Amino acid sequence: MSEFERLCIRVDKVYDWITHQAEKEFNFSPDDIEFFEDFMTPLDPVNPCEFFGPATDITVHCELVGDIFCEETGDRQDVFVEEFDTVLQLVKIIKNGEFRILLSDNNNNNVLSSEPIPFFKVEKFLLCAPEGTDVICHVYDFDCDGSIVCNGDGTDFSLEVILLVCQSIQVETEVKVELEGKICKPRPEIILPISPIKECPEIAFPPQCPNVFPQVKHQKTKQLKH
Repeated sequence: MSEFERLCIRVDKVYDWITHQAEKEFNFSPDDIEFFEDFMTPLDPVNPCEFFGPATDITVHCELVGDIFCEETGDRQDVFVEEFDTVLQLVKIIKNGEFRILLSDNNNNNVLSSEPIPFFKVEKFLLCAPEGTDVICHVYDFDCDGSIVCNGDGTDFSLEVILLVCQSIQVETEVKVELEGKICKPRPEIILPISPIKECPEIAFPPQCPNVFPQVKHQKTKQLKH
């Protein structure tokens, strides 16, 4: 008799799956953005060109503030794709979040930070996403590339930043699948090897005083005279 049996399982079937790198460009001047030495307790803004010096090579970094939300928006549209001789769905994906720009010198000894900057981006994709499926977007990486240029006297600057958002976009729905297999059982536990250098000590009790307690001979109890 075969050890396999007919099983009906509930799984998420993947209808389509792509990865995509989204880019978002920003350009700032001193009127558009302010930098601070301590972004947790921002006081007076600092001019980065005066702070680092006009001749300093300033490095531009970015960091996320919270998570990036990535989800489907709007209605899907059916589109016939002649190349594949099939109908796909035009899907809009929106991404939004906040990031902070960090400026530092070559040794990263001095750092300036901007306040959180909001961003969003809407993109369209052709996916196999028929009615009844869910489009799930997941941001699995984030980076940025930027540069800052100071003018001659160090009082003005131009800052350019390009955000790189790596996203995984998957279309799926729950289905029930019949297959042939067998029920999984737990595997035996793998016992970790015990080093012979360190072993559990035996339980030891403090030494007693047998000559004092408990006494072997019982003292006679004197009777009191009334």
